[in-house]
Amino acid sequence: MHRHYWTGISHEERIQAISDITRIVDRYAIVLNFQRFSDIAMSFLLEVEEWRLKEMRNDLKAILTLDTGETQFTESKADCIVFLNIAFAKGTGDLQIENPNIPE
Repeated sequence: MHRHYWTGISHEERIQAISDITRIVDRYAIVLNFQRFSDIAMSFLLEVEEWRLKEMRNDLKAILTLDTGETQFTESKADCIVFLNIAFAKGTGDLQIENPNIPE
């Protein structure tokens, strides 16, 4: 199984970027795992058929500055793995999630 390492930078607000990225990824791939690193980065492990890589790359490039490295685009129906790491340019490294007030 081929493995591809992609990196991207988002200049949108993090919540909007995650929504856009997820919408695109869901069209082409299966999310096997994801990891959030505060509000500065997120990592996805994706399984996708190789023939769909080029379209997924093109759609992601519309919303991210994306580097797909040495990816070879083929028409193969074989599955491959994509490690997609996204950095959020507007991140601060101090993600705080507000908890709602709960009445007693």
